Amino acid sequence: MAEPENWDGREAEPGGDRILRSYVRWTFERAHQQGKIPTSSDGAHSAFNTGLATARQETIYGLFRRNSRPDSQPWIFVDWCLESKRDFMEHFPPSLRPGFVTYTDNPADYIYDWRRELVVSVDHILDDQGNLARFPATLQGNPHLARMVLKGAIDGAENRVRRSYKAAVPTWYPVQSAVQLLLPLSLLDASVVDLALVVSRQGEFYRGHTVLTTAMAYNNARLLARPDSDWLQPAADDEP
Repeated sequence: MAEPENWDGREAEPGGDRILRSYVRWTFERAHQQGKIPTSSDGAHSAFNTGLATARQETIYGLFRRNSRPDSQPWIFVDWCLESKRDFMEHFPPSLRPGFVTYTDNPADYIYDWRRELVVSVDHILDDQGNLARFPATLQGNPHLARMVLKGAIDGAENRVRRSYKAAVPTWYPVQSAVQLLLPLSLLDASVVDLALVVSRQGEFYRGHTVLTTAMAYNNARLLARPDSDWLQPAADDEP
């Protein structure tokens, strides 16, 4: 139903749409947190706004009905519905229609302010074996070289963001309910982005505190919007 988009990454799987499954799961969770899953006037149905649209830009909603079975889950998923569908309109007139989820009250959170200092604990990133395993194989066995390369890649990322604000991609971190930014790290080849540096606003500066594979980064960034970036695209299968 939604407008065409790559929801699988480079490596399609049986069942597919792994990025979409993550997107729907966390969008529903956010809608629940914000109280944006209204109930119809007769109390028999509820719905949430998926934030997705058809190719004609018609909003898509998830529709539920109340479960009549005792001692079971209170709601049952019915279908994905367009706002123009008659049954949906009967249950949810404009006054009851579910609104879009939001992730910040300050639009400036989506833009990297290059005037602020970026502080990165390179050693902290490399001391985490989970992070080091995300580096190219040639760097995993040489922490000293990885440290030097990472420092240079961070400088390159800052320069890239200065040239184009789109290089810093906003992302959502559900654990802290916070908008963060992703900066591209080219470790071995300036034309290839190997990792994404996760940056958070800390007072008057930015703190870079971990790295993600591009697959993980895209999965998280897609919660906010389809990334409009030349470096962050659907990638291979990684857990978010």
